[in-house]
Amino acid sequence: MSDKKQMALDLWEKFSKAHDKVRRVQARQMFEQGLTAPQFGVLDILNKTGSVPLKKISEEMMVTGANITCVVDNLEKEGLVKRVHSKEDRRVIFAELTKDGKAKIDSILPAYIENITNLLSALSDNEQKELLKILGKLQP
Repeated sequence: MSDKKQMALDLWEKFSKAHDKVRRVQARQMFEQGLTAPQFGVLDILNKTGSVPLKKISEEMMVTGANITCVVDNLEKEGLVKRVHSKEDRRVIFAELTKDGKAKIDSILPAYIENITNLLSALSDNEQKELLKILGKLQP
């Protein structure tokens, strides 16, 4: 195998393990809050952007529409999210945070940010900036 191919495999392995570690930390924290990682992802997106079509949430999270429907169903049952039909196109359904949803995400974010900051503290500020730049090149 060429050095270039071996390097690609080694990078993929390290990247994959790092991703898994971050996901485990996030999943554990969300479990303590009574949420799944995808539920937190939806709440986070809605908190950042406001009302969003379900299709756009599924694209942002890179999951199927059926998956987002299930996640939003469960968040709706908990009173954290509500669905709103578009006034322009009845086929489009938006999700938005309820008052309780906003309070939930606001209560979770400080500890979440602290956990991620601690996890990434193994990298210097310059290394974090460089990693952001590098990973940005891998996104479409």
